Amino acid sequence: MGTAAQMRISDVLKRKRVTKRGNGSSRKARTEESPRDAPGGPGGRRSSRAPGGRDGPFSLPPPPPAVEPPLSPGGAPGSRGAGRLSSAAARTTSFLAGLNPTRWGRWGSNPLGSHLSNQEYSVEVKSNTSSSGNKEKIKLWIHNQAKKFDENHFGSDQGSSHPALSTLNRLLVSLEHLDSMSDNGLKALHEIRSVIIDSDVSSFEVIHSGLVTKLLSFLTSANCHRDDRLRTFLKVFLQTSQYDQDMVYEHILTSPGPLSALVQKLNACISQLEQFPVKVHDLPGAVGGGRGTSALKFFNTHQLKCNLQRHPSCSNLRQWRGGPVKIDPLALVQAIERYLVIRGYGRIRDEDDGGTDEENSDEDIDDTMAAMMINQGQARHKLQFLIGDHPLPYGMTVYQAIRQYSGGASQPDGHETDTDSENPMGCANIWVQTHTIWYRPVTEEDRSSAAVGASGRSNQSSTSGSGSSSRRNKGSSGSKSTAKRKDDLWTDGVVPEPTSILHQYLSPTLPESVTIQDPSLQVISLLRVVYGLSRHWGHLYKLHSFSAAVPRLEFVNSKLTAKANRQLQDPLAIMTGNIPSWLTQVAYACPFLFPFETRHLLFYTTSFDRDRALQRLLDMTPDLSGSDNSERVTPRLDRRKRTVTRDDLLKQAEAVMQDLGSSRALLEIQYENEVGSGLGPTLEFYALVSRELQRADLDMWRGETVSVLRGGEEMVKYVHSQCGLFPSPLGHNAKAAHVSRVRSRFKLLGKFVAKALMDSRMLDLPLSMAMYKWMLGQENTLSLADMEHLDPDLARSLQQLHQVVQEKQRIERNTNLSPAEIRRRVEGLQLDGCLIEMLGLDFTLPGYGQIELRKGGANMGVSVHNLEDYLRLAVHWTAVEGARRQLEAFREGFEAVFPLSQLTLFYADELEQLFCGSGPSLWDVKSLMECCRPDHGYSHDSRAIKFLFEILSNYLPDEQRAFLQFVTGSPRLPVGGFKSLSPPLTIVRKTFEPNENPDDYLPSVMTCVNYLKLPDYSDAKVMRERLQVAASEGQRSFHLS
Repeated sequence: MGTAAQMRISDVLKRKRVTKRGNGSSRKARTEESPRDAPGGPGGRRSSRAPGGRDGPFSLPPPPPAVEPPLSPGGAPGSRGAGRLSSAAARTTSFLAGLNPTRWGRWGSNPLGSHLSNQEYSVEVKSNTSSSGNKEKIKLWIHNQAKKFDENHFGSDQGSSHPALSTLNRLLVSLEHLDSMSDNGLKALHEIRSVIIDSDVSSFEVIHSGLVTKLLSFLTSANCHRDDRLRTFLKVFLQTSQYDQDMVYEHILTSPGPLSALVQKLNACISQLEQFPVKVHDLPGAVGGGRGTSALKFFNTHQLKCNLQRHPSCSNLRQWRGGPVKIDPLALVQAIERYLVIRGYGRIRDEDDGGTDEENSDEDIDDTMAAMMINQGQARHKLQFLIGDHPLPYGMTVYQAIRQYSGGASQPDGHETDTDSENPMGCANIWVQTHTIWYRPVTEEDRSSAAVGASGRSNQSSTSGSGSSSRRNKGSSGSKSTAKRKDDLWTDGVVPEPTSILHQYLSPTLPESVTIQDPSLQVISLLRVVYGLSRHWGHLYKLHSFSAAVPRLEFVNSKLTAKANRQLQDPLAIMTGNIPSWLTQVAYACPFLFPFETRHLLFYTTSFDRDRALQRLLDMTPDLSGSDNSERVTPRLDRRKRTVTRDDLLKQAEAVMQDLGSSRALLEIQYENEVGSGLGPTLEFYALVSRELQRADLDMWRGETVSVLRGGEEMVKYVHSQCGLFPSPLGHNAKAAHVSRVRSRFKLLGKFVAKALMDSRMLDLPLSMAMYKWMLGQENTLSLADMEHLDPDLARSLQQLHQVVQEKQRIERNTNLSPAEIRRRVEGLQLDGCLIEMLGLDFTLPGYGQIELRKGGANMGVSVHNLEDYLRLAVHWTAVEGARRQLEAFREGFEAVFPLSQLTLFYADELEQLFCGSGPSLWDVKSLMECCRPDHGYSHDSRAIKFLFEILSNYLPDEQRAFLQFVTGSPRLPVGGFKSLSPPLTIVRKTFEPNENPDDYLPSVMTCVNYLKLPDYSDAKVMRERLQVAASEGQRSFHLS
């Protein structure tokens, strides 16, 4: 069989040699031509430009250069050497290149820019056509060999009795029992668990046994017995106890080993099935860290030729008569609009101008376009642009628009492929063709839709959060139903039933926002169901406190994470917005598949403008911003500086947010009468305003009041809550003026939080888990179980009362008791030896006696018969209704900056890390040595550096906060700790005159670059004292160091 295989491959190679002979000479001509300056190469481009280069994304085309004919096979130096390549090597290279030209093209060593002449492109097209024929021959040969192998080793006489199929047969038998759903699938689930744990079942067997389909149907089929089936599944895979509705469960012990094994098997199946493409822009010959840099150089030296044409349906705009223009591939579509509008092509006329208007001069294109790139997207759009019949999003790059909508520039097969690299020059027509872009006046309907999706990214999370989608539908019918519900709540005490967050996971398919197709989607759907059961299993047992059965980290798919990280590290994919749709759709539907760090990077890549995404990439990959690439790589971020005073900082913050909160500009803060500006003062501004927003006199938060000495002079009262901050409730009859003041403060808070997140600034604002759930649109899921995240003492009292309610319900379900006996037992129920009626409770909110839970509640006593109604109202008013007006104002302020729905990429317990950075953790000497950089007089072996790291490793949380505030301007580290600090913490030696003693001086800092200027103290004790004094005395001012 091996001989036959060799013979057949030889036949293929022989056929290839015959058909590729002529093409080979062209290939040689291409490689020999590259040392010269080809017309399309960088040399040709630079010679055709005026001195000084171009500053803007547009330029008029130069006269067409003379086309240099390809060199003949023997007519150039070096051609004989190329012709002496061994025939075997030539055939092998040609054969491998035919398998996948995109990948094997990396072997080429052609200089950058030698890929663009028309002759070369025609040769590549012929080569690809020939390669396709070879692919079909290879596929046919592989098919025949596989068929022979199957006939020889898997004969029909063996059938299902083959020993290799024993595990598969066990699974099939188990699934037949599961399908019948007798005994809620208990026996079948035990057998499936045994196969997964005890046998070495492969992912291939799991996939082809039908386990995924049957188990998914078993767990998600909506009928009256679904909760019983789910509890049976948990009994088998978590080893929970048998459920008894008459029992009150406080704690249930679990053994998550089997469920963890199932998660691992499903992740293996996803890794085997998935075919998600990764689109990275690698140039042939680029290796290592130079891959993205080479592609950036290519885009920096080439332009797209476009013909701007008035749309045929339009006659009230001037016709562009300036001929084709060359546009930077990374310019945005809205830059074309500004280019035309500045020249008067955006003015609507009564009739066709007939071409009599004088055309403006194009000599000033570069200068005007440099100004156009600033403050894009702030004015109302006047023109709409189309390629064919496809309207172009204003935030899309011209390169991406042509790749996506131009028929001649798209991929031949019309769909994405699973490939490691995408050659940005590989699509010949993009760089050779003249692309027609139509323009016409924008309508009001188009303007409103563009405001929603101008960046082309609004669809990524539109349906990823069930609560966030529902709150957008604020039509008349929705408002009427809301008003009726409020009336029922106030007049009759009718509380809406909390929505089970577990049931949102129990769907046989992924959310509607996932429109991609892939063989792994069904397995991902099952893993999503299993994740929901692992995270929220306690709801099936009515537990108020429980933890996740399997840690979230075990659900992370390493292969998808590697693909996502590779994709998000490609600078051109970020700069062009060319992120594959599968990545955003899968990440928003199933965030558990990716670790927080990957989703954090994806969030900044897809939620904001291109320049912010690029800035974040540069912070992570500094080598991309080298001198050769500075023109293209430097983000065009508009920076707005504001000067504030330290007195009445909250009022000034309100003015700044009113002015710049909704702006795309990067906010920078400077303090009056202080010389410092930039990153450090800005971070301190966000930290100080965070603190001011916690003042007790603002009436914003529930919690205890604590007095703190501020500035060494005055005592200021702040609100403290060990569970995080949550709005203080507003009653139904609260005064309108008070409600308006509180709402305005929460609206400011929403803008402030969103602006900090957009600008990558950390807050010092501990919010509660319940408030984070509000942000994710999950307020309808808040229940008694969430009260421990608001007020632990109140939660304990309410849970004790709830146990009385459960006992009452158990007595009423007892069919062996007479009605009189039931009533006697119910009225005898006690709490700590006291009858419910004797507790002195009424229908007012606990802790807020002035807030009634329903109309006339202050005069309505609580008894054992209405205790359940009281509990529902108390929980609902504490977590939902009492905070509704404040948090709706917060949403309004937040969404003035960017949509809250973008946060559904994260879970509620991750939002504090997103907003506030890393939480308190121990600093060990090893990590400090790895992440901090001694310089200018110090090294890791210096005595002072060893003293410093030893001191920092023994700091308590409060000391850590003071040190970070002193050195960086913020009391918290970014996500990832010291290793994510940008720039890294640098310790330099503070110099003195020979007669000066370093022990007499304090350290100083440069917060904008995270520099600590540290004297070389004589011992660690002196250093610790001096650091403590500097951290406490050096706050709240920035002066020359």
